[in-house]
Amino acid sequence: MPRNRCAGLGARVLRALALVVVVGCSQSDRVATPVQETKAVTPDPVARRRVESDDDLKREQQEYVDDIVAYTKTTKEQVRERMRRGSVPLQDEWNSWEKQGPMTPARIKDFYKQTSNYIYELGEWHLFVPNKRESDLALVEEMRAKQPKNILDFGGGVGLMAIPLARAGFDVTLADLDSTSLTFAMFRAERRGVRLKAWKSDVEAAPPDKKYDVILALDVLEHLPKDELHAMVDKLVRLKHAKTEIILSAPFGRTAVHPMHMDSSEDTQQQVKRLRTELPPDE
Repeated sequence: MPRNRCAGLGARVLRALALVVVVGCSQSDRVATPVQETKAVTPDPVARRRVESDDDLKREQQEYVDDIVAYTKTTKEQVRERMRRGSVPLQDEWNSWEKQGPMTPARIKDFYKQTSNYIYELGEWHLFVPNKRESDLALVEEMRAKQPKNILDFGGGVGLMAIPLARAGFDVTLADLDSTSLTFAMFRAERRGVRLKAWKSDVEAAPPDKKYDVILALDVLEHLPKDELHAMVDKLVRLKHAKTEIILSAPFGRTAVHPMHMDSSEDTQQQVKRLRTELPPDE
């Protein structure tokens, strides 16, 4: 395994083990509190063994690989070889785009709309990294306990969180750019008979539902340039009601493994705070 691949998996495992910030808003909860720090927890060896022997996981791994084969018209061997490279091809693609000119907001958006690398990179992370699988299953179980009416998975990419939630019986909207990632996610949902709504957030003014009980924003805000971040927070705030729960993870900060991440600043923290606490005027 290449050294960069190991580094990439290590960083992702730590993020998967982090405690995500969960916030509920009410009419009186309009005063922002400091953004909570996430804390890594020790992996549970028993949980790891349970995931590794999980027949559902093996089925989902096979389904996902088969879906890529059907979508890309390649072979299973080619798909698995590409997936095992993890985030390295995505890093290389981003770095190549940077060499071609300034990464303006328009070029950044174009990058995310056209790249197919997330199909492989996110599949490897969600389905072949045990600790990430534990985190995903825990979120589904949390939703089962809370029984929200509907869920918005904002920036959910290829649907590796949205589809399991929809399979669990929830009314789920997957939101992302009108992109290769979203097209593949909806291809998968249709192919597997999963009822899943879509919101092309860059070309459609609003999603299918007017308000959401739960809004997920997992590892997405750190990809947005300043103006895009402000605009998206504005949109998401309008989709909240007084008891909407926000579940977010936003690891700002450019690294060698994640060169596409925006650095943290007072402004980014303010936007996270707004998303966590602000309510639209109609609430």
